[in-house]
Amino acid sequence: MKKGLFILLLCISHNIFSQEVSNKVLQEYEDTLSTIAYTIMNGENEKVRQEANKGFISELLAVLKYNNSYSFPFDSLKTISILQPNDKSFRIFNWILRKDNGSYQYFGYIVIPKPKTNTIIQLTDNDDFHPNFSDKILNNNNWYGALYYKIISQKKKENKHYTLLGWDGNNPKSTKKIIDILEIKEDTAWFGKNIFINAKETTSRVVIEYNSRTSVSVNYDDTKNRIVFDHLVPLKEQQKGFKAFYVPDGSYDCYHYKNGKWLLKLDVDARTEVKTKKENKGLFKP
Repeated sequence: MKKGLFILLLCISHNIFSQEVSNKVLQEYEDTLSTIAYTIMNGENEKVRQEANKGFISELLAVLKYNNSYSFPFDSLKTISILQPNDKSFRIFNWILRKDNGSYQYFGYIVIPKPKTNTIIQLTDNDDFHPNFSDKILNNNNWYGALYYKIISQKKKENKHYTLLGWDGNNPKSTKKIIDILEIKEDTAWFGKNIFINAKETTSRVVIEYNSRTSVSVNYDDTKNRIVFDHLVPLKEQQKGFKAFYVPDGSYDCYHYKNGKWLLKLDVDARTEVKTKKENKGLFKP
């Protein structure tokens, strides 16, 4: 009798720790998350949006712990960026919260599939950085905050890093696009790697800052394994160095990936690959 009870308890324990639920339950979570996410973006004031955000995080963490949530698409979360590299080793859930003063707060969670309960890494937004943080190596506990719209997977298996393209609303005067490196080691996310090389220096990431009233593209050209972006110039000569006055001049530069490094090339031809790959991605349009 005791032996039978012990086996029964083992079975119950296994079902608890396997952390799997039906697709119907996952769909119910998604419906709730979708409703709350709408309020995060469209709430009438910051207080309403903050309260909705707290509820969203609570529900998201609850569902992401389930093993089979990792492969669930969450297609209805239109205002949430959900990215995954080619090797499917992790997923990033990432979004913004607009403040009443025109600035943004960023939220992100990296999910790593595990046999029992998925590992979840929180990205903690730290907005106290010096404006120039291109040479810093950071982790998930002192993340700079951005909305990612593209993951570029490593071309060779031995290169266990991924390149991220992100957007930062920065302030009412200037916007930033960020090209960064992500590495996950022992359930810690590390950002930055000294592999961006130009004629003057080697940096850990690339920060492209420009006038908030203009549009700047930063796109990955898969056919040539390069990141192509607008070349920026100041509106007036005396504004040189003040990035809030920088705008595209019609030419393009790129970072080309070679031997594990991103190498800067100036004044490249971007008429075909980049132009044809542009898509209307709504909130996540690069």
